[in-house]
Amino acid sequence: MELRRAEHHIYRLQYHLVWTPKYRRAVFAEPQRHDLKAILAKVALDHDIELQDLEIPPDHVHALVALDPATSVSECMRILKSVSAREFFQRYPDIKKKYFWGGKLWSPSYYAETIGKTNEHAISAYIRNQLKTEERYERVVKQLKLLP
Repeated sequence: MELRRAEHHIYRLQYHLVWTPKYRRAVFAEPQRHDLKAILAKVALDHDIELQDLEIPPDHVHALVALDPATSVSECMRILKSVSAREFFQRYPDIKKKYFWGGKLWSPSYYAETIGKTNEHAISAYIRNQLKTEERYERVVKQLKLLP
């Protein structure tokens, strides 16, 4: 990411964000995963959050975002979580009824890490490889279950 310029400042603020659904439910299979990606991309675009990378394993979300200095990480998370939950539940009321009877899609917590220029490519690769890592883990667990 290049340096950004505003009227009185120059900045490059990137964050690796991770958040989970309430009760860590594994509800993001296809087509929910694809739809949630589209929802988050639209929310980010509508609120001037630059979504640089995004991956959604079954039970959490990884995102690499760039923010303006006026937007805090907590404000970014509030926007992404609240709008995406509303849109997701409108598309999938059956999931809400079955797993999220309390009406909340997201856990209140999240993980945020600042990204320096040297870490940007490593974090992007890590986010893109999340599904591969999950698949490898599932294969190992299945193999262990086969042992007596």
